[in-house]
Formats: sequence, structure tokens, C-alpha cells
Amino acid sequence: MLQTSRTVTPDDPRLDQARRFVRQLEESLASTPRHLPVDGLDRIGGDDQTGTVTCVVDARGDFVDLRVRSDWWYTLGPSGVASAILDALQYAQDKAMLAMAVLRRHGRTLPAPPTGDRFQHDEFAARPGDIWAEWGAAEARVQRGYDTMAAADRVVETRDSAEPRTISGPRGLFHLTLVGFTVASAEVNPRIAARDADAIADDARATLRQATREKDPTYWFSGLFRDATTRVDEFGNAEQVR
Repeated sequence: MLQTSRTVTPDDPRLDQARRFVRQLEESLASTPRHLPVDGLDRIGGDDQTGTVTCVVDARGDFVDLRVRSDWWYTLGPSGVASAILDALQYAQDKAMLAMAVLRRHGRTLPAPPTGDRFQHDEFAARPGDIWAEWGAAEARVQRGYDTMAAADRVVETRDSAEPRTISGPRGLFHLTLVGFTVASAEVNPRIAARDADAIADDARATLRQATREKDPTYWFSGLFRDATTRVDEFGNAEQVR
């Protein structure tokens, strides 16, 4: 989960929504057998305080999706949309944390983190009695171990770095600045127009997905991340920006 500051205060107008979310989750738990997953925890939505931006996260608080209402120009304006996106993300993460707390209180199994292991399939899978295939499989496992350690080191290096890095969407409309995996700030291109609601949402969606992906050690196997400043293309791939 990307680290963001907590936003719900005692006077937050969304407190009633959070309480309603918890009540509904409690009701779902009461009607769901313990061996079955609870519906809805893979898509937990949170709005900014104006209700203009909605972010969706999973139960672990990882970003899933985002929507910007078409009237954003009048409710937020170009100077407020970036902070509203972060506000919605933070509130959705708050609700995810509440969900995890409720699951723990009821003794339910917490959602497992996504593995995304690109190397689960062993291309050197040995056939019975094939000594050379068995040797190749053993070598592949050893190499995979080295790759895993290198990827983990890269994640720790990024997490502990004090240098800010910026991730931008494919259109260059939304920019997210992080220090380690903590969100420091966000901004939008000042040349955006009222008609750009979907374009802003697309850019922010790609950027937040990329920022979330970089916390997964298996991402680093891909070799996509090459520099502290990254732009995400229309297919969700990262490219170096000089």
C-alpha cells in the first residue's frame, strides 16, 4: 500500500459514511460462512470531501481504480483536483484499514497479498529420469533465488531513499511525487480544461497503479524501472524520463 497521510478527523463529513461501511461489513460477515470470502473487499471506494473524485482500493489499501466526475471544474477547479485525488485515495485506504480491523475482530482470515510471481512456472521442469533436465531445474531455482534477493534489495533501497521521485501519466496531465513509497504531493498540468475529466482520471489511474506496482518485488524482475523519474505509457509500462 502506498503510504499516505490519514485524513478522517472527528469533524470530517465522511464519518457517517465510514460508520455505515463498517455496519454493512458487520452484516456481511454475519451472513457469510467463515470459509467463504466476504463480498466487496476487493473494491473499497472512497470519495474526496466534495464527492467529486472516487478512488477504489482493495482490502490491503492498494490502488485499484479511480473516477473523476464530469463537473470537477466547478466543484474543484484545476487547482484542487490533484489534492482531491489524494484525498479520495487516503479516505479509501482509511476504510480499508477499518475493514481489516473488523476482520481481525471477528477472527476472519485477512486477504493475502497478491503474489504476481512471474517465475512460478519453471521452464526447466524436469521429466522423470531426465538428469540434465533436473540439473537445469536446480540451476534455475538457484538463479531465481538470487533474482529474488536482488529484487528485494531494490525495493528496500527505494523505500529507504530520501530522494523524491516523480511518476507521470502517459498524457503528462497528472504527476505524483514520492519519497520512498510515501506520497509527498500530486499536481496536474496547468493547461487542463473542463472537458478533461476522463483524461485526468486515466492519467492518475496509470500513475497510481505504477506507484503501487513498484512496491511489489516481482515488478523489479521486469527491468522496467530504470530511474528515479518515471513516466507510464498508455499500456501501463514505465519509461525513463530525462
